[in-house]
Amino acid sequence: MITITYEKFMAALALFTALCIAGGWLLKIINGLRKPAQNVMKMLDNDNKEIKKLKGQQDYNSKAIKLLMRSELAILGHLATNNNTGEIAKVEADIQEFLLNN
Repeated sequence: MITITYEKFMAALALFTALCIAGGWLLKIINGLRKPAQNVMKMLDNDNKEIKKLKGQQDYNSKAIKLLMRSELAILGHLATNNNTGEIAKVEADIQEFLLNN
């Protein structure tokens, strides 16, 4: 038969308390080590969002530059022939369509 004395009970409580305190410290250490990694992940997520925005802006700028080049070519073509063959009206419609859709 196992007898539980006051000393054994207090020793068991002291051991339990010591284990709880050690576990709490261990959790604090683990959370402290985890926090920089979480900050890096947040920064990477923000960077990915910015990259997506920049890619969208890059696509828009690429389309706009191509449209401007076409309009310049149409103007140069008109100036070279000295008559309006309808190129300028077509490019003007393209520019208006681009501006309305983007």
